[in-house]
Amino acid sequence: MGLIARYREQEPATPVAAAAPPVPPGYATGVVHHDAVADDGTVTHHHQRFESGRLVEWEVDDDPGPWALVRPGGVLLPCPVDVAPADRSESTHLRIGDRLHPLPMVDDLTDPGFAGVEQVPDADLRLRFELTATPTGTQRADIRYERSLRTGWLVEDWDDPEPGSPAAHAPDLAVSMTYRNYLRMRTGGISALEAIADGGSVDGRWTLMLLLHGLVQDPVYVATYRAALVVPEELGWWGEVAPWIGADGPVPVGE
Repeated sequence: MGLIARYREQEPATPVAAAAPPVPPGYATGVVHHDAVADDGTVTHHHQRFESGRLVEWEVDDDPGPWALVRPGGVLLPCPVDVAPADRSESTHLRIGDRLHPLPMVDDLTDPGFAGVEQVPDADLRLRFELTATPTGTQRADIRYERSLRTGWLVEDWDDPEPGSPAAHAPDLAVSMTYRNYLRMRTGGISALEAIADGGSVDGRWTLMLLLHGLVQDPVYVATYRAALVVPEELGWWGEVAPWIGADGPVPVGE
């Protein structure tokens, strides 16, 4: 099936992200499996194979792959590049084998393991956390640390905290990183500082950054991340390369 050739014809065009590099990243090599779930519950399995960030094969499969990004909608649904509303991230899942899992960072915000962190007086912080190039677009979370205990939820934008809400009195710190680096940080492949330094950003006082760095180095925090679901590497970079599928013209394959 010539899926790529029809991609821009059958679905609304998704604009290329302004910050997109002119050449796709060389590390984006591998196969990304998908399950497209129609309104009637019908599931279509398909896969995309990339070499150095460029799509070279896109085929519908008779059988499910070993894992898949599970999204509601048609096979030709583009990868979003806007800020993801909470329901979009929560309705997108990762299937491994025959089991569905919440998509990171949804699983991160609901993981009970972080509640075991030891309380530290005055370790209060409001974190505006952003992940770019995720499979659902840009994910944002409002995360509050109060005496080092964490509360967090997905948002489309950050509002001023209401009086009496967790860490309402605490100062702000904004951190952004790529989805790929976030997943690598969770497994211990890179440190939090490395994840930010490679394509991320920080906005806030350096003392707050040191506080956050100390919190995420807590042994309970580290153990919780290490025990979290290990996401296939290909899913980490899919959001970086998918928006350019067919952007430079039809690329018929599989015919």
